[in-house]
Amino acid sequence: MAFTGDLEHLHIVDIIQLVHTTRKSGAFAVKGEKGESRIIFGNGYIVGANHLSNKVRIGTVLVKINVITREDLAQALAIQKKAGKDRKPLLATLIELGKLKHEDASKGLKKLIEMTIVELIGWTRGTFTFDTEAIAVSPECSYSPDSMEQEVSLDAQMVLMDALRVFDERERDRAAGKHVLSYEEEYADIIIPDKPAPREEKSASLSAEDLGLADLDQLERKTPQSLPQKEIFSPIEMHRQNISETLVDFSSEEQETFVSFLEKSIMSAGARTETARPEGKSGALILFSSDKLIKHSIMTICKNEGILVFATEEKEELDRIIAQCLGKEIPFILVFDSPEKSGGGLSEETIVSLRRHVRAHYPSIQNIQLASPLDYTFTLQSFDDGMKVVLPKPLRDVRKEMFIEDTIKFLETFKLYVNEALREQDGLSGTAAGMKKFRDRFLALRELNNPPDISFALLQAVAEMFSRSITFIVRSPELISEKAIGVYADKTTEPTPAPKLKVPLTNGSVFRDVIEHGQVFFGDSEDAVLKEYLFEKIGRPLRSTILLLPVKIQGKIMALTYGDFGREEPSPVQTDVLEMLAGQAGLVLENALYRKHIKKASRK
Repeated sequence: MAFTGDLEHLHIVDIIQLVHTTRKSGAFAVKGEKGESRIIFGNGYIVGANHLSNKVRIGTVLVKINVITREDLAQALAIQKKAGKDRKPLLATLIELGKLKHEDASKGLKKLIEMTIVELIGWTRGTFTFDTEAIAVSPECSYSPDSMEQEVSLDAQMVLMDALRVFDERERDRAAGKHVLSYEEEYADIIIPDKPAPREEKSASLSAEDLGLADLDQLERKTPQSLPQKEIFSPIEMHRQNISETLVDFSSEEQETFVSFLEKSIMSAGARTETARPEGKSGALILFSSDKLIKHSIMTICKNEGILVFATEEKEELDRIIAQCLGKEIPFILVFDSPEKSGGGLSEETIVSLRRHVRAHYPSIQNIQLASPLDYTFTLQSFDDGMKVVLPKPLRDVRKEMFIEDTIKFLETFKLYVNEALREQDGLSGTAAGMKKFRDRFLALRELNNPPDISFALLQAVAEMFSRSITFIVRSPELISEKAIGVYADKTTEPTPAPKLKVPLTNGSVFRDVIEHGQVFFGDSEDAVLKEYLFEKIGRPLRSTILLLPVKIQGKIMALTYGDFGREEPSPVQTDVLEMLAGQAGLVLENALYRKHIKKASRK
């Protein structure tokens, strides 16, 4: 069946996540003004792609990432040309020549797929087709460059996360006025054929050569006599089909009740605009389960909460996913499904062994265990094994008449708990990241010798927490501004001079209090001097919540860093961290002045 749709109504990110969630296989083709790209899915995993109208080729990618040479590529292309119709795909040829390792072939394919996704993320106009019959993948749902010795199947969520990061970085560079090479420029063909090959009519299905795949035997092609009439792409229909397969022993009315719950879950998350997509660092959930209904349901409700879900039932795969999340510093929760007593699923021995392995190797990971409400022994053992939370999982066999209702309640509660737990983890990771940044700034200050560089480093630290910041130099009887961030130009640009800002210290004011007592001020102020000599010049912020951070040198306040939130609402600030940085800045300035005096004395 081939489903079609319009990118104005459903963003590419949502489509990829939906195909991943529903574990579909097929070819996802996108057509727009720039051309056509395709992504191949196997059981929800990305197994191949071809870049925009094949403008970036796998051979060039391999050369650019330094896994083969130009000479290697030229030799392989010559062999292909000589072989004619009997030629093998490029990756297979390179591997047989001994010019390319299996892992490097996988690396090249992964790079090509990432570039394809990055290119497509920016598309908001065009049409797409998801054809489940263009290519049918093998049951293993993985491809290899040669003879399946090296798997190439990528988790769509992980690929999306990397692609979104790369896309954001390229857009930031463009916004900053930097020239960003297109992938067509960066990966332009490095070997031009003598004569262009005759243009053949494009097939509806994608060839193994297009994907860079090397083993045609692992690719089962289906060429139906006549393709079914294309239907409008419907996410709910894909869910309905999946539920009918996993709840086959329930009535159509009961199945529809569950589908309606999933539909409401999607609607409650709010429709995204045509350019909307996940921003920043998403939380993740790793689900160790073989239960198709639980995997599909949790993926669906978590997707609509912006939570990445990685589901597996293999120990090696679980370790790999955990390592990837830890490496990318993604806050995540690990969920173990309940054991299956009747066989066919995960055994109790498997789950107990694995969670003990996780506890021994990853003691800081937050775990959740699902368990039957009737299995008291397993529940108690779970707590003994260090599980902090054990949630009762609905029983399909014991309470079949209530199973749909029980599962809906379970999923609603599960979603609430996971959201709260990830928020707590995000707060902790944010604190850890903040402390790391503080440590880096603290150490960086030690390496500075020039007073302007030191005051600028402190200004940058304040600018990270405030919308507007200014450095003032104390020259009695007034403060004189030096540099500013976010005041005269956008905060993303370079610091600008702050001329003609003078704040008198002759009258009583919040500025004079800080200078006299040497203590940081953070809070609301209706100080008259503040309003007349500062707000009148730079504009009044939305709230009068300000920071005044003094820098002391040899017992005297020599500089003051100001900060406010501009047109934004105030947020909590770790003033103790800034105060420690200011103290370090003062010591570094003292040492710099001391070395300067020593140098002068030695010259005399």
